[in-house]
Amino acid sequence: MPLPHILRLGPVEIRTRDYVLIRVETESGIFGEAIGYPRGSPLFEIASNMARRILGGDASMRREVLFKLEQSNVPGRAALTRGLSLLDIALWDIGVKQAKQPLFQFLGGLRKQSEITVVAGYYMDRRSISDVVNEVAALGGAGYERIKIMLKGDDPAFDRKYVSAVSEALPGRIGADAHWTWSTLTEAKRLCCELDQFNLNFLEDPFAASDWRLTRELQQQIKTPLAAGEDVFGPRSFSDLVSGIDILRVDATTCGGLSGAIEAIHIAASAGKTVLPHVFPPLHVHLACAFPNVEAVEIIPKESGADPLDQLLSGCPAPENGKLRPSEEPGVGIVINWEAVERLARRTAVITAES
Repeated sequence: MPLPHILRLGPVEIRTRDYVLIRVETESGIFGEAIGYPRGSPLFEIASNMARRILGGDASMRREVLFKLEQSNVPGRAALTRGLSLLDIALWDIGVKQAKQPLFQFLGGLRKQSEITVVAGYYMDRRSISDVVNEVAALGGAGYERIKIMLKGDDPAFDRKYVSAVSEALPGRIGADAHWTWSTLTEAKRLCCELDQFNLNFLEDPFAASDWRLTRELQQQIKTPLAAGEDVFGPRSFSDLVSGIDILRVDATTCGGLSGAIEAIHIAASAGKTVLPHVFPPLHVHLACAFPNVEAVEIIPKESGADPLDQLLSGCPAPENGKLRPSEEPGVGIVINWEAVERLARRTAVITAES
């Protein structure tokens, strides 16, 4: 789906927001749905191939179905994880619908609403710092307790001025996302040590997900809490990461589905760390309302045009006074508007036992 402007996030340029959506239907007619970003991966092809291989499986044996897929191509696990994640979410959707409960209640039910971290400052290259300061102040006035902005990353002088101005508007309530800008500890420290003075709530993704050792070493040298993990999968990787950061970023659509996300949440809890899920709020709000160390759900305001998720889903929960309530309908919170999807889709596939 085309964005209103080119979205520049550190070294990354995004011109369209791409999604893959799936529906898995059982013989009894109960179905599960999921949505995710390809992020440069051949997710459509991966999910289509996996769909052919799970036909005839027992939807109530979710782990068996997914374990067989994982073990059938161990060397390709990294490339296949996004596909596995969507299938896992869809199978969870089937399971909780069979239980006739919303996901957060199926998981035990801790609370009925979650705090929100709202993302601001999109299309910064087309706006002034004062524009974003006004946006942040308005969001703070609307009840959002924490607001995240994006650093440019390649312009330290601008980023210092930018963070200073925004932090002054809402002291202690601003997070900043570096979007994997740095490749060496030396260059990261040049800016991050200076940003310590602005009392940021957190600094996210200073390095690529694979560079967790650099992230851990940077955390030892600055006081600003670091957040990372949205592209990480596997229990050992999460264990390595949480040993050196304060906030674990978890995304069920990338880390092995809800099964992987729940495992990561428990790993973070055992290390005494909090979790902040990555976008997809209709799904992740259920985790925030089920586990005590999931401290908020992340939202990209639809007014920004940066993530037109609401055009593809039905019944997305709306923020109220800086908080979000999960759907109380049975399921994981993902209800796809297939009429809209079919109108907008570039590719579709229907895979059945007869095909």
